[in-house]
Amino acid sequence: MFVTSMTNLHLPDTFSSQNDTPLDTGGTPTTQTMPLKAARSCSCCWPRVGAFYRQGIMSIVTCLAALAIGMIHAYPAVALARWEEADIKFSTVQTTWFASTPMVVSVVMSVVAGLIVERLGVRLCLAIGTPAICITWVMIALSTDFRMLLIARVFQGFVASVYMVVITVYPVEVSQVRWRGIMMGVAEAMVMLGAFVTYLGGLILLPSPLAFSFVAILVPQLMLFFFLRESPLWLARRDREDDIVDSLMCLRGRGVDINPELEHIKSTVYTERIHKPTAAEQLLLLRKPLYLKPLTLCILILLFKELTGQYAALTYTVKMFRMAGSSLDPYWCAVVMGAARFLPCFLSWMLIERLPRRLLLSTCMTVAGVSLAVLGIFLWVWSGSSNGLGPHMGWVPIVCLSIFTLAYGIGVGPISWTMVAELLPSQVRNVGAGIINSCFSLFLFLVGLTFPFSVEAVGMGGVFIAYALCSLCGVIFVLTCLPETRGRSFTEIQTNFDSSKEPSNVI
Repeated sequence: MFVTSMTNLHLPDTFSSQNDTPLDTGGTPTTQTMPLKAARSCSCCWPRVGAFYRQGIMSIVTCLAALAIGMIHAYPAVALARWEEADIKFSTVQTTWFASTPMVVSVVMSVVAGLIVERLGVRLCLAIGTPAICITWVMIALSTDFRMLLIARVFQGFVASVYMVVITVYPVEVSQVRWRGIMMGVAEAMVMLGAFVTYLGGLILLPSPLAFSFVAILVPQLMLFFFLRESPLWLARRDREDDIVDSLMCLRGRGVDINPELEHIKSTVYTERIHKPTAAEQLLLLRKPLYLKPLTLCILILLFKELTGQYAALTYTVKMFRMAGSSLDPYWCAVVMGAARFLPCFLSWMLIERLPRRLLLSTCMTVAGVSLAVLGIFLWVWSGSSNGLGPHMGWVPIVCLSIFTLAYGIGVGPISWTMVAELLPSQVRNVGAGIINSCFSLFLFLVGLTFPFSVEAVGMGGVFIAYALCSLCGVIFVLTCLPETRGRSFTEIQTNFDSSKEPSNVI
């Protein structure tokens, strides 16, 4: 996705080999040519595993980075509550900055994160980022000094910015079109798994042991990253010819004729070398509606996604249930919320390539908005009652928030990122991805920063009613402004924004 200037590619020396699994009709074995070095290096690469599982395994391994992102986002939810119980007091301003600092860093860092990934590659970025993020968890575990905690969160923001590019780019570049939505959903599932693990650990562990447990989880990932294959597109842009074929064979299987895809990749890269604009030229291209419209749509998708209030629910889960007056254990409620965010991701994988993107996104956003509205009205009425929230009503907040998180996990989260990856034109992908990630980080920061102050100003009920109204506005936006992208190539999607073509339902 992130392309730099490159030199011409040349086909490597090849040899012919017979494969037992044909692609053509009639059962005749397919003859394909491939470099001898690549054929040997891939001979032990899961010979009986199908292409879907190969691409899925590689996407899952890469998206282990998203596990770390989920931990970074969810840690304040349990740590701040535990510190408060231990009489370690932080002001409201300090609390919001501890929770939101990684997002502040990402606003700036996202601009250059794509260039870093393009320069170093996914595998090296993960190999460098994992030890760095482990050091930050050790810093947090060994100190309760706010300045030290803030420094650790700043570095976590740097790593998370690079990781966001990795989990957005890699699944798209290694997956085939018919499985692209599923592979993009892996990243969202791993973020939710990281949050669930954090909530679960918060049940029995204090903030310091919990941070150390994160290190124990993250360190073994380095072994898996060693076996990761770079995407064929990135290898083509780096002129690593033998490795391109090696990667394609590993991702598609030895019985698949990779030559058509290989030629397509080489042709795409060659075209990009000739026509790919520089960063300054990409900024100029953004003045054209053909590129400005999809970029604007991508930003608005993520804006409405975050205006559902999901980041506030992720970051302040325990405190949220305490402020709502629920009689249930807030830590157990956080675990239920984490499960409700993670488990629906599997259902999302089943639906994402079976239902239209707009239908799934608008339906889930409607359900999320209605559940927030019910919770907001309930809390608004309860806040005006002199008797308080009775024990028999303590289940209402957890049920409403669980329905919200189920809807978010099934459609709002995965579909939003999938459509962003599909809508962004390749001609402005370098600059466009940086702008999108910066805006997304800004949205997260603003939601996390304003939530505590909004609760103090209008109460929990008023905040949830505002999130519900934003969700319903998002439904209108999805139905009236977004084109359908399921089953369509990037070229077909981009024609929706070409004013010289027939008009379509985009702004």
